[in-house]
Amino acid sequence: MRWFQRLFWKMFLVIWVVSLVGMGSVFLLLSSHYDQTHRLELLEARAKGQALLMLERFEEGAPDWYKQSGRRHASSLWLYDARTQASLMPWLPEPTRKTLQLELTTGSGRAYHARVALPRDVFFVNRLLGRLFSLQMVLILLVSGLAGLVLGALVVRPIRRLRDHVRDLHQAQDMSLRADEGLSRRRDEIGDLTREFDRMVASVEQTLLAQQRLLQDVSHELRAPLARLQAAAGLIEQRLGDGEPLMDRINRECERLDTLISEILSFSRQQRDGLDHEFSLHALCRELEGDVELRQPQRPFTLELPTQEILYRGGRELLRRALQNGIENILRHTPEATAAGLVVRLLEDGRVELCLFDTGPGVAPDVLPRLFEPFVRDENGSGEGFGLGMSIARRAIEQLGGDISASNRPEGGLVLRVLLPSAS
Repeated sequence: MRWFQRLFWKMFLVIWVVSLVGMGSVFLLLSSHYDQTHRLELLEARAKGQALLMLERFEEGAPDWYKQSGRRHASSLWLYDARTQASLMPWLPEPTRKTLQLELTTGSGRAYHARVALPRDVFFVNRLLGRLFSLQMVLILLVSGLAGLVLGALVVRPIRRLRDHVRDLHQAQDMSLRADEGLSRRRDEIGDLTREFDRMVASVEQTLLAQQRLLQDVSHELRAPLARLQAAAGLIEQRLGDGEPLMDRINRECERLDTLISEILSFSRQQRDGLDHEFSLHALCRELEGDVELRQPQRPFTLELPTQEILYRGGRELLRRALQNGIENILRHTPEATAAGLVVRLLEDGRVELCLFDTGPGVAPDVLPRLFEPFVRDENGSGEGFGLGMSIARRAIEQLGGDISASNRPEGGLVLRVLLPSAS
């Protein structure tokens, strides 16, 4: 990396140029002020000498004393007696423009006041200096703003782009995303940071992929002994006959192990597929209601849907999997006679709220914050774990851009609240 490609030198050069412009402006302003002061001093000296000549002629009693002032100053100089403040030139009108005040004393010791009108060019200089002062401030502000824009283009904008990339990674949960090539190709510190960040994301991606492969391999390896165990249990059941309590227990444990393996595979394979497909939310909820009636016909299950059909654009399979895991949690952890239901609401801001509830004992308060973690166990309840179902539900809803939360109902039971982005 060459020295002029470093971000430090870019910022230094910009600030240095701005400082030079500011110092140059101050120098010009001070030079203009010095020129004006020098001109006023010359004007004062000339007017003072002219006034003293006129006053000496006045004290000598010359009738035409005022004509000795010269034509140039005759109409721009006013003389007054310092004691009486009376004008020595009453035939002249009082000055209407700005004047310079002078205190004079003649050779006889008498004191006088003199007023000399400032030339038009001095007024012009004053106004010009005022305008130049304002213009300098405007120029400094403009240059500072330009420097801010340049610094923004060099520093703030690429950092904002990198921040947006990090946010996209978080929202998409897709470690295969990489930063914009415009950032990674930069030859300064921001480019170095972007490339290091991409390498870090690639390392995290490989770690997650290795974890997923491990889960899949373990699940597949468990399938074979589980199948042999189920086959052996079936042979033993044929010899012992139906209704053997021990065999029923073995079959239930095999089913639970099979369900757990399926959840592990689902957890490791969950991806953002089909997120742009439009589907009927009403039809999906009725399908879930039918599954509950088929599996547990004796369970009271209510479904409340808006009168208006909701067509939602997103991942139908992801949403179905999330709600199905919530329903599976109800079917597994509450008695069959326990009422449950699903309420769907279309909020005013366009978002969709789905509330899945039951009227069972609920969940211990200390377990609620950890309910969506893998293999959480309710020690205060039945002691039976929740497996991966709730974790899969949370991941599915997050991939849809929504939010899922759990809470105990005041009247008893657990409610899962799913909040989805605006429907189509």
